[in-house]
Amino acid sequence: MKKQKAIIFARVSSDAQSFDRQVEDLKKIAQTQNLEVVAIITEKVSGGKKNKERRGVQELLNQIKKLKVQKVLVSEVSRLGRNTMETLRLVEEIHENGVCIHLADLGMDTLDESGKQNLHAEIVLHMLSLFAKDWRRNHSDRVRSGQARAMENGVKFGRPNGEESRDQFLSKHPEIVKSFRSEKLSIRKRAKLYNVSVNTVMKMKKHIT
Repeated sequence: MKKQKAIIFARVSSDAQSFDRQVEDLKKIAQTQNLEVVAIITEKVSGGKKNKERRGVQELLNQIKKLKVQKVLVSEVSRLGRNTMETLRLVEEIHENGVCIHLADLGMDTLDESGKQNLHAEIVLHMLSLFAKDWRRNHSDRVRSGQARAMENGVKFGRPNGEESRDQFLSKHPEIVKSFRSEKLSIRKRAKLYNVSVNTVMKMKKHIT
């Protein structure tokens, strides 16, 4: 019997996180289900970001059509979208291509063998996405509440009046900016070489890298 083709899709929300665990676990599932993994697509994008373009998702949709796969493997539904509507739209678009999604944490396929939508999976997708949306809303409310209390106590948020911008700050030290692109020096050596404070070099490094 010919193996079905599958794509592994993994997403993390920060540079500090790794795809490795997601990918390895999904490879084992593919092996168990006798699937041929024809592509592994990874994406680093925060759940809170508002940027419209997700290159990983675009690549996923392109490869689904190009490679004519039958299944997409993800560790959990939250890896598909950053909010409820985004998740459901992506699931719908994947289904429109006749492709099933396997949710590893639930051990569940979103389509049955005949290609019809699995009712239980549909309910779970809606519920989990709504839970995720509710968590983010509560988290944002807690942040705003904390900021309000801090402001009541005299804490100021945002850039103080008169504080120079990133570009203004960097323009004051063009030779140091250039050195970051051409010289490999420690923070202290660079500060000594250009006769500035260590804190200044650290601040520049933060803005440049």
